[in-house]
Amino acid sequence: MTAEPEARRRGALPVEYTSFVDRKAQLAAAKATLGQTRLLTVVGAGGVGKTRFAIRLAQTARRQFSGGCWFVDLSGLAASGSVADEVARAIDARVSHDAFAAVTRHLGDKHGLLILDNCEHLIDQCATFVAELLAECPQITVIATSRELLRIGAETVFGLEPLDLGNAGADTWSPAAALFVERACSARAAPTESERETIAEICRRLDGLPLAIELAAARLRVLAPADLLERLESPLTFLANGVRDAPARQKTLRNAISWSYDLCTPEEQLLWRRMSVFPAGWDVESAEAMIEVGSGVSVLDLLQSLMDKSIVARGPDADIVYYRMLDTVRRFGLEAAAEAELDDEGAAQRDWYLKRLERLETEWYGPDQAYWLAMTRIELPNIRAALEYCVAHGDAERGARLLISGWRIVWQAHGLMDEFHRWGIRILALADPSTAEGCQLLIKVGALEAARGDRDAAERLLERAAILAEALDDDFCRAWIIDERGTLRFDREMPVMWKRALEVAGDVTALHGRTNLEERIAIGECLYGDVEEAARRRQQLIDRALRVGESFETTYLLLSSGLGSPHASSDEAVTMLRQALSLAQNLAEPFIRALAQEALAYAASAMPDAVRAATLLGVTDLAVGTEGALKAAFPQFPGARAQIVAMARADLGDRAYRAAFDRGARMTEEEGVAYALGAQLPGNGSSRRRAVASSELSPRESQVAALVGQGLTDREVAERLVISRRTAEGHVANSLMKLGFSSRAQLAAWTAQIAASAE
Repeated sequence: MTAEPEARRRGALPVEYTSFVDRKAQLAAAKATLGQTRLLTVVGAGGVGKTRFAIRLAQTARRQFSGGCWFVDLSGLAASGSVADEVARAIDARVSHDAFAAVTRHLGDKHGLLILDNCEHLIDQCATFVAELLAECPQITVIATSRELLRIGAETVFGLEPLDLGNAGADTWSPAAALFVERACSARAAPTESERETIAEICRRLDGLPLAIELAAARLRVLAPADLLERLESPLTFLANGVRDAPARQKTLRNAISWSYDLCTPEEQLLWRRMSVFPAGWDVESAEAMIEVGSGVSVLDLLQSLMDKSIVARGPDADIVYYRMLDTVRRFGLEAAAEAELDDEGAAQRDWYLKRLERLETEWYGPDQAYWLAMTRIELPNIRAALEYCVAHGDAERGARLLISGWRIVWQAHGLMDEFHRWGIRILALADPSTAEGCQLLIKVGALEAARGDRDAAERLLERAAILAEALDDDFCRAWIIDERGTLRFDREMPVMWKRALEVAGDVTALHGRTNLEERIAIGECLYGDVEEAARRRQQLIDRALRVGESFETTYLLLSSGLGSPHASSDEAVTMLRQALSLAQNLAEPFIRALAQEALAYAASAMPDAVRAATLLGVTDLAVGTEGALKAAFPQFPGARAQIVAMARADLGDRAYRAAFDRGARMTEEEGVAYALGAQLPGNGSSRRRAVASSELSPRESQVAALVGQGLTDREVAERLVISRRTAEGHVANSLMKLGFSSRAQLAAWTAQIAASAE
C-alpha cells in the first residue's frame, strides 16, 4: 500500500483542485462565437478576469488565425494618448507620420487576431479605431476587453460573469472556491474539511469575483479562514496589497472599482451612490424614486449606461425586471457618499417603501398577488434596511407604518412571523405609539405574544392598544382588538366576538393585507360546530375571490379551515387542504406551497397515515427546514412538525421513516405537488370516483372544463360561451380547486377520461 501524501495525512480534503482559468464551458461558448464574428467584446465588472479570459481564448483559437495573434494592453495609455500609436508599437509596425495607416499596412490581408485589452477609458477612440480597422483589413478579427460596450455595428458582446458559487460536490470545490484554494495553497497548507463551509461563505461574500478572491486568499499567510471571514465586513479596506507586478488598478479591490467609478459621468455616479443603499434588487420605479435628474437625461438612460459599463446587472428573475450590483460595488457606492448624502439616501429609501407597501396593500386583493409576492421576496432585504434606518433614527411612527402595512404579504406569506415579532418589539421600544399604525402594531405583537404562550404580555399590549384606539376614535383598531381578544378566549364566544368586530369595522373587510375578519368568522364557525353556516360563508368568500382573481386569502381560508376542523383527517378537511395547494400554485411562492403540503402531512398524521406524512415532510424539508412551515405561518401550531415526526417515527420505526422521508425529498416540484394532491393522476381512478368528482362541478363549470379538454384557451372559451374572459378564468380556477388539480393539463386529462367513460 502506498503512503498517503503529506497534506492528506494532515487532514486535507480529498479534492481535485481545478484552476478557474479553465472556465471550460465559457471558453467553448466564446470560441464558437468568435468563429462567427469579427469583433468579440468581452465585458464584465472590474476584477472579473477579462484579461486572463481573453488571453486563454486567444490561445485556444490561435490555430484559426494563420497570420498571427497580437496582444495590446491599453491600461497604461492615458486618455489623451493614441490607440493607433499603441497598437503600432505593440505589433512592431513601422510608423512614418500616420500610425493607423502603418497598422493597416502591416496587417494588410493577414488572417490574424488582435486583442485590445482594457478599452473602457478610451472607449470612443477604441470604437472608432476598431470600426475603421475592420473595414480596411477584411481578414482581421478583434477581441476587445472592456467594462463598457464599444457599441459599433460589428460588435458581438460576451458577458463574463463572476465565478460560479455552486456545483460543488463532496470531493470537489465550486469554481469560485477552487480559485481560492489554488491561491491559498501557495500561502499555506491545503484547507481542511472543517474549513470547507467557511471558504464557501468567503466566496459568497465576495460574489465570486476572481480579483477579490485572490486578494482574500493572499491574506491566509497571516489569518485562518474563519478570521478572514470575520474581517470581510469591510472588504474594500481589507482586500489590499495584491501582487507587486499587477497594474495599480488591480492591487486593491478599491482601486479596481474606483477605476470604473472615475469613468462614469457625475449623473451616473449619483445613481450608483443612491442605489447603493439597496442591499437587494431594485426596479426602474425604485431608481426613479431615488434620484431627480436634469432635463434631457432620464433615469432609464443612466441605468442603461451603468449596465453597459458593467456596474449594474439585470437580475436572474425572468418574470420581474430587477437590477443589482455586486456587493463590493455597492459598498464602494456607500463609501463614496458623504455622510449627509448617505442619510438622505436612507430617508429616501424609507419613504419609497412606505409608498410601495401602501400601494401593495391597496392592490393586494386581486389578480396581481403572484407579482407582489415575488416583489416582496426579492426586496425583503431593502425593507429590512428601511426598518433599520427607522430604528437608528428613533422613528417609531414610520417604522410602525412599514411593519404593519401588508404584514400578511411581506412577513406571514414568506414564513417570517418570528422576524416580524422581533422588529415589532424593537419599534415599540422606540416610543409610545400615537398613530393608528402604532396601535395596530401593539395589537399584532400582542397576538404573537399570546401565540408564543405569554398571555399576560398579550393582555398588556392589547390594553395599551385599546386605550390608544379610543383616543384615536379608530373603528378599525377597535375591531382588531375585539378580534384578537376573541382569539385569546378560544371558546364558543370567539366567532361571536369576531362577528361583533366585523360590525364595528363596517361589515366588510377593507384591508385584506392587515386582517380579514370574514375569514376568521368562517374558521370559527367551522371549529365550533356550525359546519353548514361555515361552509356557506366560506363559499361566499371563495366566489368573491374568484370574481376578482384573488388566490392568497382564499388559500389561507382553506388552510385555516382544514387545519381548524374538529376532524382534521376527515375527507372534507383534506379536500380543503388540497384545494388550498391547488390555489397556492397560482402564487408561485415556495413557502406557501410548502405550507399547504405540510398541512396535508399534518392531516395524514391524524388519519394516521405515517408513510404519507413522512413523505410529505421530505417534500417540504428543502423549502422550510426542520422548524416547519406551520409554525412560521400559524403560531398556534408551534409544535406541529415535531408532532408529525414523532407520530411517523413511532409508527414506522427510524429506518422506514427515513426511507419515506427521503422518497419525498427526491421528488421534483411537480411530483411533490401531485403526491400531495392524492398521488393519483387524473384517469387512474375508478368510473365511480370520476362520476363523484364530476358531480362536484356546477353545470357551467362542467361546460367550461369540457372546452378546456378540447384545448381551448380562456379567451376562446369566453368567445364560445359568450361570457367575459374574467368569468371564464374564474370557472377554470374554481374547477381546479374543487377537483384538487394543480394545472389545466390535469383538468384536460380528467375531462377526456370522463368523456371516454361515457361512450
